[in-house]
Amino acid sequence: MKNGIDIKKILDSAVMEVKFQPILSVIRKSVIGLDGVSIGATLKDKFFSLDEMFISAETSNLEIDLDRLSRKKIIEDFNTIYSDDEKLLFISINMAVIAKFVGSGTILDLVNKFNINPKNVVLEIYENNIDDVEVLQQFINSYRSKGFLVALTIGSGFANLDKISHVEPDIIKIGEAITKDIEKDFYRQEIFKSLVNLSKKISALVVADGINIEEQAIISMELGADMLQGDYFGKYSSLNNDFFKSVEEKIQYIASRYTKYKKEQIELEQLKHKQYDDILKGIIQELSVIKEDKFNLKLKEIINKYNDFECVYLLDETGLQVSDTVTRFKNMISQKALMFKPAKRGTDHSLKKYYYFLKNMGLSKYVTESYISLASGNLCITISEKFEGIENQNYILCVDFNPNYINL
Repeated sequence: MKNGIDIKKILDSAVMEVKFQPILSVIRKSVIGLDGVSIGATLKDKFFSLDEMFISAETSNLEIDLDRLSRKKIIEDFNTIYSDDEKLLFISINMAVIAKFVGSGTILDLVNKFNINPKNVVLEIYENNIDDVEVLQQFINSYRSKGFLVALTIGSGFANLDKISHVEPDIIKIGEAITKDIEKDFYRQEIFKSLVNLSKKISALVVADGINIEEQAIISMELGADMLQGDYFGKYSSLNNDFFKSVEEKIQYIASRYTKYKKEQIELEQLKHKQYDDILKGIIQELSVIKEDKFNLKLKEIINKYNDFECVYLLDETGLQVSDTVTRFKNMISQKALMFKPAKRGTDHSLKKYYYFLKNMGLSKYVTESYISLASGNLCITISEKFEGIENQNYILCVDFNPNYINL
């Protein structure tokens, strides 16, 4: 007995409480899977958490027995709603415990006992509890050959991406360490997008975990998540009719909100592009009737007129810069000034997307994706547009602005 816990009695009586959280697809408007967890056990009217129980089990060398009981109760409860349909059961795998008993086949035995198809079971492995890679691969190969799916949860961004090559996951779950504040954090969004792109290349689906508010659900879908999980759709609870009814209502609601979001986004983009067109047309009209030696003066007027512009500069048709980079950043902090500074006249931009695609795709205007500006160190989008100058010279107007602050 440890800390007042009679772990042997708990194991013998098989008293274990398990809860489930839905994993869903808004696009398919359905619950795809259930993430099962053990939360602890009640013995003689006293509740003991799973962490407390594992501490006691370790001192008694019974941690594998407790681990197996947890999985047994999860599978047993899942079996009450299982009907050989598409729902998946996600089971967390503690490799620190499993490593001591690889090859026992207990998970397969449990699944067979309850007549659950292995293809409906996802073995979820956390990148932070992988110590022995060879044992991990032996475990995965054994169960994958029986039809089980494998998920890898990435909890800390790029800290352990090498684990992906060892696990070769069918599903990558992006944890709350990344999805927390993702609706307003550009860097988390970029990490998320990178993981989504990687997942696509290795044919793995993406679950965004830790979704606690509507905005996180919408941005995660926008960034490419295939499935969502989190307290917003329902906290871990017992399986019953109310459980599924509540989840379905949330799915319908977030689907309508995402549809509204996409419609508003398209309308906003159309409005922005019309405003960009009108503004650039006016600027080009002014530039096209003055000589090249007057460009700098005119660009200074432009940068002062449009507060959203961060930098304005002109290229010739070969990609060489023929004006100064006129910017509103005058006193950049010294640390940034070492790395970021406006390009000077004569700088070659021929390999920059805003020149290269404009030139080689026969376009008259090009809008880049967001990137970090070498002029300011800020998030930046560049719009480039061709025009003909007063002496039949061809030029390209380039305008940089921060998409987070654009008010056009």
